[in-house]
Amino acid sequence: MVSETQELKILDRVSTVVAEADQADEASSLAARLSGPALALREAELELAAARGDDKLLTNLSLEMQQVVLPSEQGWPRSSYGIGVTPKGKGTPVLAAFEQASAREQYKLWGYVQLLPDITMPRFAEAALGSPAVAVDDTTLKATPEAAVAQYASVLTHDERSRYAEGFADDYVRRLIRSYGKLQVDAIEEKDGRGTFEIEYERTNDPVKAVRTVDGGALVLGALASQETVRAEENWQLGPPTPSARALWGSAERTNVVRIAYRDMVALYVPPKDSDVQITAVGHHRVPYDVSND
Repeated sequence: MVSETQELKILDRVSTVVAEADQADEASSLAARLSGPALALREAELELAAARGDDKLLTNLSLEMQQVVLPSEQGWPRSSYGIGVTPKGKGTPVLAAFEQASAREQYKLWGYVQLLPDITMPRFAEAALGSPAVAVDDTTLKATPEAAVAQYASVLTHDERSRYAEGFADDYVRRLIRSYGKLQVDAIEEKDGRGTFEIEYERTNDPVKAVRTVDGGALVLGALASQETVRAEENWQLGPPTPSARALWGSAERTNVVRIAYRDMVALYVPPKDSDVQITAVGHHRVPYDVSND
């Protein structure tokens, strides 16, 4: 079992590799200490930083932790987790997941999200005892970890119209999508046009990770892909709506459509099956990587 001291050394080595890649503005070295969704997210962040000409949206991966969640398993593969300190100024802590694929492999940062505002994190076993991993098809929960991520993708896409909506608490991400979509449509209608906003989420082929909480539930992390589409009536010319979208837009011609593709990651608290509590999103991260006009 990994000790807390060993975990802190791992965090330091991972953060060093990330910092070196940031300074060099070069993602090629990241694979030494990042894998899976984390590698895809950080590569997208570095590409966006290069397009924007600034690093304002690079997630702080200095990995200074207020809590670590260590595995109780002796074998491999095994995962550990860390909850970052609250950043100075604006922002929320990072929740990070790490994976060691085999005894000879290095621990790598596997995924990360920003904790959502005003959430309460579930409790975990003390680091000295370790927390067991939860199988992706575990049936002791409100939904299996794999199903929970796929169902949340449906809820983000369809909101209250999703067949799974009743099983999920309303959250910051859903409210943000609603307000952002309304803002885009209102901007078109203010100029006497007609517009629509659509968003679509789906689970990627990346594996889902889950760890047991002390109440018998699980913290679940999974990768998603999303695409939002703003469409106006014919003969309109829409432009990219945000500084990041404009940076990725380049010299494309304006049409009546703007599509933005994102890499996403979510963290969910999934209660035990007999609980009255709904599945709750506790973390989310989203990075745009492509903008198109059709």
